Amino acid sequence: MKRKMKKQKFKNRNGRKLHKTTPGRKSGRLLFEYITLGGILLSAAVLLISLSAYFLPRIPEPEKEIMDAVPPLSQAGNPETASQEETDVAHTTGADPVPMEPESIPFLVSSNELGDISDLTMEDSCNEDTSVYLVMLDTSMGPMLYYNQGDARWASYLYGGEDPMGTYGCGPTAVSMLINSFSCDSLGVTPVNLADWAFANGEYAPKGGSYHSLIPNALSGFGLQVESIRDYSRENAADLLATKHILVALMGKGSLTENGHFILITKLLDNGNVHIADPNSYENSTKEWNLEQLLSELKDSRDHGAPLWAVSLPAQGCERRYPPSTGSLPEA
Repeated sequence: MKRKMKKQKFKNRNGRKLHKTTPGRKSGRLLFEYITLGGILLSAAVLLISLSAYFLPRIPEPEKEIMDAVPPLSQAGNPETASQEETDVAHTTGADPVPMEPESIPFLVSSNELGDISDLTMEDSCNEDTSVYLVMLDTSMGPMLYYNQGDARWASYLYGGEDPMGTYGCGPTAVSMLINSFSCDSLGVTPVNLADWAFANGEYAPKGGSYHSLIPNALSGFGLQVESIRDYSRENAADLLATKHILVALMGKGSLTENGHFILITKLLDNGNVHIADPNSYENSTKEWNLEQLLSELKDSRDHGAPLWAVSLPAQGCERRYPPSTGSLPEA
């Protein structure tokens, strides 16, 4: 037989009956309280972490790499006061834009080395380049932002949807330097913008870069003066450079590829040599070049004003309505 257990009863000081709590019930209640408290603390921690991640500033890693690589800019703004040390080029493996004001970009300082025409070649394609180029050039028309077709921001961009800019984009890159820095009507132009414009306007040549008509059509279309030059003498070219012109030169087989290559002859120096802006080579753009030798290497082509054009500011003059681009890609 099972013996019935009597429930023990107790009285407090006021005479009220109290029931004795068994150890099992007490430990269960404590466990429930601990679980509840732990859940509250865990929820608070998760909420705090979420709020911190949302409100604290964060720099995306590729963009941070670019910003960390930008060279000092304290000497920017005037080629006469630029540092005598050659300007470094920012390097990155990303393709994000570099957010900088045009007036804060340093001017390139010439190496004073005389360029060799054999170095002016497209054989060493900069399609694999991982550099971001941020430098201003002192030209006969005024300060001009340098663009390189192998820049990490657009080297792999497909010109015409087929051909990478790093290999086939010398035309849009050369033209975009002029339009971006000197056009009164542009809202900041990059090589990508010009490549898209060229494709939309029939100036893209599949596997051949650009048709020669890109030069007069794009430059005049964006408000600059451009004329074909038929006098290829050194004297005539020097006179044009001395009167605030930049020359667009289509270089030929003697020094480049079969399809030719566009460069800009930007300034006549006191010693009679010239500076160039080579969209395929930053190094070539730091050197001095023999003007007569460059003219002797022009491509033997006469369509659409080739192989030499003179570019100048609009005759009536204008004030730029927009600042030049620093190379930021357009938002998608």
